[in-house]
Amino acid sequence: MQRTISNDEKMEEVPDKLKNRKTKPKRKYPGFRQNLYDYIQEFTDYTGIHGFKYMGEQDRTIFEKLWWIVLFSISLWICISLIIDTWKKWDTSPVLVSFAEGQIPVWQIPFPAVTICPETKTKQTIYNFTDAFGRYQYEGNLTEEELRHLSDTTLICDNHIYNDGNETIGLDTIDYLMSIAPQFDDVFFGCKWTLLNESCYNLFTPSMTEDGLCFTFNVLDRSDIFRKNVDLYKDYLEHGRSTEGWTLENGYPVGTPRDTFPRRAMSAGSSAGLFLLIKAFKQDLDYICKGPVQGFKVLLHHPAEIPRVSSNYFRVPLNQEVVVSIAPDMMTTSEGLTEYEPHRRQCYFPKEKYLRFFQYYTQQNCEVECLTNYTLVKCGCVAYHMPREKSTPICGAGNLECMLEAKNELLQNGVDAEISNQNSNDPNMKDFLNCDCLPSCTSLNYDSEFTQVPFHWEKIFEGYRSDINEFPGIQLSRITFFFKEQQFITSERNELYGLADFLANCGGILGLFTGFSFLSIVEIVYFLFLRFLCNVKMYGKHYWSGSSRLINDENYVH
Repeated sequence: MQRTISNDEKMEEVPDKLKNRKTKPKRKYPGFRQNLYDYIQEFTDYTGIHGFKYMGEQDRTIFEKLWWIVLFSISLWICISLIIDTWKKWDTSPVLVSFAEGQIPVWQIPFPAVTICPETKTKQTIYNFTDAFGRYQYEGNLTEEELRHLSDTTLICDNHIYNDGNETIGLDTIDYLMSIAPQFDDVFFGCKWTLLNESCYNLFTPSMTEDGLCFTFNVLDRSDIFRKNVDLYKDYLEHGRSTEGWTLENGYPVGTPRDTFPRRAMSAGSSAGLFLLIKAFKQDLDYICKGPVQGFKVLLHHPAEIPRVSSNYFRVPLNQEVVVSIAPDMMTTSEGLTEYEPHRRQCYFPKEKYLRFFQYYTQQNCEVECLTNYTLVKCGCVAYHMPREKSTPICGAGNLECMLEAKNELLQNGVDAEISNQNSNDPNMKDFLNCDCLPSCTSLNYDSEFTQVPFHWEKIFEGYRSDINEFPGIQLSRITFFFKEQQFITSERNELYGLADFLANCGGILGLFTGFSFLSIVEIVYFLFLRFLCNVKMYGKHYWSGSSRLINDENYVH
């Protein structure tokens, strides 16, 4: 029979070291909420963000915690509002225009291109426009050839005079207009550039403008202005001179000699400028074609632009002396803005905007090209003075009204598009409504001040005992162009806020109101990710599981 062993006997068999061992108390692993609360409290104890320490302290009352939560929320709201304002300012107005650090001598820039346009469009001894228009309006007995000549001539007169005739013309009409216009010898009496008396033929280039045949000083050759696809009556621009290394962005190359092209003045003052003695004849004056004002239109522009007389000019009346003092206005753009989108910096660098007809991008060249494209779409032809390809039709007098409407519509549509931010529904016009002609990032304009006094040239003839009868009906005007100052100050576009400035502003705002810094971001990321992952790895999934399993105290770590 088997003997039963009692519990006391079993205890006697247990080794003494196990008898003396005490069973450690067992406890439940804390739940998820408790762990999360302790974790947040630990973050508030160590973070450098103002106010968080008081929100997490266990001994603080609910009122104190709410007080700090409200204050922190207000500070955070102020920070966000100020940062949004800073961002909007950086995004919408990132460019600051300021004066450059130093002055630039005038010899480092070209002397302005000077365009002279006589108000007399036809020599009355060759074609009497007043007589032809009077016979057409009151008698109506013009022959077919006379009517065609009248129609062609109205292309260089005021738009309201005559709007009938052919809708398109050929190059023979341009030849005719050039033949009846005043020529070099009919306009220039004498020219002097700086201290050199040069022939006006060497100084001025014939140019086609909306005012007919004009003459331009110091303008680049057509091959340096237009692209090869442009057919712009090269016979009338063949006297141009190519640039000798000058560009609008880079200026004259280092080591360029004094006598270069485009021409530059050596100093300020009338002795280093351009002197012109220009003339007209009483028997050639016409008061119908261009109205009752006689004399000359004068336009200043830089050498890489074609003259656009209708946009900006001043008048030189007959028998008057005009002295023009010139102040250059140059705008450059810092290299720090090259990474900005053109509409943010409000300008184009040379290679950012391609022009179909022009090699140089300028705001005026862009506007001329846009008007040309719009006129072609609306009227099926372009004006005689516009750049065009060889196959493009040229508008005649029958399209004068259409061309004027195209010009007005383009201006109105551009303004309406800016106001309402809408474009035309016409797909043929959509691409031409917004010319997007921003200023060029490097621009050069010439502001002028002028004085005008009577020019008693007859007294000069008398003083030199010259026979005034050698020039029957002559009317003289004198113009002097020169730089006003020896140096000038340029303007420069710079960054209003760079990335470093923007971050510094945001950091200053956050630091002022909340004590927030870059290390605060690192601290938050550390508590949200790195420290959390390390705790899970060290203590197991039960650290965050909220499990109710019983584990020994020696395995529980909190």
